[in-house]
Amino acid sequence: MYQYDILKDTWIYAEIKQLVQQEELAEQIREYRQMLQVIVQARFPRLESLAKEVGSTIISPEALRDLIVKVSTAKGEKAGRQYLSEEKKSAAEEIA
Repeated sequence: MYQYDILKDTWIYAEIKQLVQQEELAEQIREYRQMLQVIVQARFPRLESLAKEVGSTIISPEALRDLIVKVSTAKGEKAGRQYLSEEKKSAAEEIA
């Protein structure tokens, strides 16, 4: 292991590390989007298209995770729709 320590100070190491982190973040976001879809499909099938639309606009894993918790603990479809709509509105405001 010590033989690789000298590589940590090189530009190529930093570049590869950054690429790996970006790939891991993208994978985490994909997994969260899929999880949101599965939960919505199981609990509120009529909200699938809204969830897909909203999920595709969120690029923060933390925001997706929070939305997953809200939707999965929603008391009913109305509450689930409200959480998704609020997130859609919030995402639209961030873009504007």
